[in-house]
Amino acid sequence: MSTSIDWTELIKDRKGVITKDNQSCGNIIGDDAENITIEDGAVRQHFYTVPKSAVGTYNGAELTLNISYDELKTYEEKDDDKGMLESNTGSIKDKTKSLKEKTVDKLDDDDEEEHQQQMKRKKFDQDIQTSNTKNLNRENQEKEINRNIDTGEKSDETSTNVESSFSCENCNTKFTSRQELKEPFTSKH
Repeated sequence: MSTSIDWTELIKDRKGVITKDNQSCGNIIGDDAENITIEDGAVRQHFYTVPKSAVGTYNGAELTLNISYDELKTYEEKDDDKGMLESNTGSIKDKTKSLKEKTVDKLDDDDEEEHQQQMKRKKFDQDIQTSNTKNLNRENQEKEINRNIDTGEKSDETSTNVESSFSCENCNTKFTSRQELKEPFTSKH
């Protein structure tokens, strides 16, 4: 291993790492006194803790390891990967739960708003129905009043050869026509 490698610079730039059989195995992301940490994969991440003694050369662009890709797998951090996966999964679940809660709250608000609008429409419809019913009742009353008014169209006065008499309710005077009944009524009574 070369002792002149500036680990801080490699980590900062996330330099690529390849194995001795020329397989790309990720990027260097950390180091300590004895090891380097390599991250491989974007979706399914693998982390390797490789001893610095397994590091070969650095050409300014890539760090080469003195081990094969198959040997690299023995340095994979299974527990940390699992922990990180669980941490990421937990974080995603928390965000999903929060989003669901916000969505449910929004739906509840929307449902309440829709319910209020439905109630307003229902009240408006009832008011219109009540108004229409009142108008219809008024019209029916007017028709009933008009129907009960005797216009004399079917009275016996207009029939030929029929005698009819009309009495005043106040004084019991008898008259031969409605007209006669009306005339004294206005003058006598």
